[in-house]
Amino acid sequence: MKKSITTLLAIIMTLALVLTGCSGGTTTTAAATTVAAETTTAAAAETTGAAELETVRLQLKWLPQAQFMGYYVAAEKGYYAEEGIEVEILPGGPDIVPESQVASGAADIGVGWVSTLMPFEEQGYPLVEIAQIFQHSALQLVYFNSQNISTPADLAGKTIGSWMGGHEYEIYALLAKYGLDKDKDVTIAKQDFTMDAFLNGTLDVASAMTYNEYMVVVESGVPESDLSVIDMNKEGVAMLEDCLFTNTEWLADNEDLAARFLRASIKGWADAVADPEAAAEIVFALVDQSSTTLEHQVNMANKVAEAVAPEGFDTSKIGYIDPDAIAQTAEIAKTYGVITEVPETIFMTDVWDAATK
Repeated sequence: MKKSITTLLAIIMTLALVLTGCSGGTTTTAAATTVAAETTTAAAAETTGAAELETVRLQLKWLPQAQFMGYYVAAEKGYYAEEGIEVEILPGGPDIVPESQVASGAADIGVGWVSTLMPFEEQGYPLVEIAQIFQHSALQLVYFNSQNISTPADLAGKTIGSWMGGHEYEIYALLAKYGLDKDKDVTIAKQDFTMDAFLNGTLDVASAMTYNEYMVVVESGVPESDLSVIDMNKEGVAMLEDCLFTNTEWLADNEDLAARFLRASIKGWADAVADPEAAAEIVFALVDQSSTTLEHQVNMANKVAEAVAPEGFDTSKIGYIDPDAIAQTAEIAKTYGVITEVPETIFMTDVWDAATK
């Protein structure tokens, strides 16, 4: 029997506070973002002579920033309108859980992490992943070269920062790989949403998203030559991040609409990856410019592009779901109690197949 959505909120709200983009600092209002998306869509629809557009509500997991640039590019360039869609891009925030929004019908499609989606799926909610936008994890550990860390085994005795709430599991898996006890061999410290504790030396090693916190450190004036990172992807302990998921009940009645939405989104992401600076400019026009800078959004866009289309990745396959990467994410999630059992159905490829054929 499907349980009430509120039974998961105590767990998932904690995850939502700290997962991707939580320290991005960009702010805007839902109304402003929706109006911007609708205005662009309406203009494109007029140009293409579209009669009546079908609405798709996309729920982001955080506030507008370059992390989500592909959707804004698709809206700005009229790709959704070309597919007969009027998209409403709904900003996220600390009090918004995309999974609950989509499960309740408040949104049609959501952006979330695979590890935050799986607990809902395990509990029987009608949710399923339809596209994997980030092919690589953007989480890394950053440290000053003066720490004399040559391999992750040298983390022994170090104080490692983590936002917790979901980000710690890749760190735990990394430590286990190198035979380190997370409770005895290192100190895991709660990291806040700034990089101050790292910059002032309180933390020996800090968690940093490639597209956000790492750039904050560099933008503070630290030369990249003074820094080193541990890449979770290269270490084989990465968990998948930004994906698109939907409500299976909605999908049953809107398979073609979902495929058209994904097709337009993929085009937007392909353009954003090809020209991150232009994508960042589109996003920057939508945010509260007192809380971020164009430079930061451009830097973020460049790093997000690397997560969406890593070196050697065929951009025609943007959104591809790698079963092996899903299995690795599920294994780590189960090992550390995010889920009790791996959900029977985590993802489906039908929508992506239809969108890319």
